[in-house]
Amino acid sequence: MNETIYRLRQGEEVVGFLREFDNSSFYSANGYQWSGKSIQYDRIERYSGYKDRNDKRLFEGDVISSTDYPSNEYIIHYDALLTKFLLVSYSNRDIFNISLEEFVEQKSKVKRIGYLR
Repeated sequence: MNETIYRLRQGEEVVGFLREFDNSSFYSANGYQWSGKSIQYDRIERYSGYKDRNDKRLFEGDVISSTDYPSNEYIIHYDALLTKFLLVSYSNRDIFNISLEEFVEQKSKVKRIGYLR
């Protein structure tokens, strides 16, 4: 079973979540209770499969930091062509040379600090 979770936005507001697997779609306002009733949205952000030190899911577009790199902030970006997540420097938009997997390896050091608008 290949499952993908998305965060749904209407404008700047998070309005819910979408779970897709086995050609089925399920929606949730809170990310825990799911149903087939669709939710209106205009932007969709893919779940990275990781959580931060506060147990918050990390989605594409989130801005994160790490105690290993205290003066830097990174945007989680999903590259559809490469089919993987990349970290992009918030300050200069360069791609960071460490993978998201390596960056969140020690979850206790990673914190979600916002999202890219």
